[in-house]
Amino acid sequence: MELLQFGIQEEIKASMGYSQKCRKEYSTIEYKCKYPQCQAKFKVRIIDQDKYELLIHADSHDHSAPPKSTKTISSLFVRNYLKHYFENNMNHATAQLKCFQDLNISYTDEELLSIFAQGPDALRKFAQRAEIVSKRFSSDEKVSLAIFVESVQGSCPEDLIEFISEPGKLVFLYAPFEAKALGHQISTFHIDSTYKLLRANIPLYALTGKTEHTIVFPFLYFFISPDTSENIQYCVCRYFQYINREPEMISMDCAPQIAEAIERGIPNCHILWCGVHVLRAILRKADKFKSRDNFEEFYNLMKLLVFDTKEVL
Repeated sequence: MELLQFGIQEEIKASMGYSQKCRKEYSTIEYKCKYPQCQAKFKVRIIDQDKYELLIHADSHDHSAPPKSTKTISSLFVRNYLKHYFENNMNHATAQLKCFQDLNISYTDEELLSIFAQGPDALRKFAQRAEIVSKRFSSDEKVSLAIFVESVQGSCPEDLIEFISEPGKLVFLYAPFEAKALGHQISTFHIDSTYKLLRANIPLYALTGKTEHTIVFPFLYFFISPDTSENIQYCVCRYFQYINREPEMISMDCAPQIAEAIERGIPNCHILWCGVHVLRAILRKADKFKSRDNFEEFYNLMKLLVFDTKEVL
């Protein structure tokens, strides 16, 4: 809860929401004020579940630039903080009021209310998530997951399901037997992490199959902590051992830990990079080019390869 409280207090000071940028390979998260050109930010390192180390804290705000739009930017942190009240079965309206009281958020400041107040639909969704958590087999999430894994192993012994819980390491993977044969019909697999678990923001990965016209449902789900190439390699290789084949191609974004996992674990597999993610990565490294002309030439060539078009920077 300490990170959420700290983040909310920073948003109160700024009267503005913050954005979030995760760097999985370094286990860091950077939060930045969303006001245009404002350099206020703070960065934390993830030590363990709900434990963070503050690395950078720049709290001087500059909101002199004109705003980009009139759209209200809501709080990044308050929604996660509200879960604390829903887990104790507090009703929607009371939870929001209690949250405001505990965090000293003014009821009369319209600007702050526009950032922190949540609508009925949002409150209902948060309460539903808390209800899901309350239905676990045990109050300890690791014990609850272990019980679930044992139940699947007993009822569906042909499914691939594993759970490893060790000091400093958490691995869960699942692949249904029903999709095992389909894995031999795919020439290009795709791996990505899109969602975060309700607890601890652990990334959930999915290995899907790409055909000429569509993407097949995931063949493998897994989540890991820490998010390292070694843990990714274990899960992906475990799946291909399970279906007894070696993939020809795997497509992905520019996450270095995923690429390293495939290069080490399946050295004969060809890696396909997503063109859009490559362009974004190039833009982030523009300062590495010796001159702007060199950068623009390279960037436009990449645009031509990806989209068959160029743009003037």
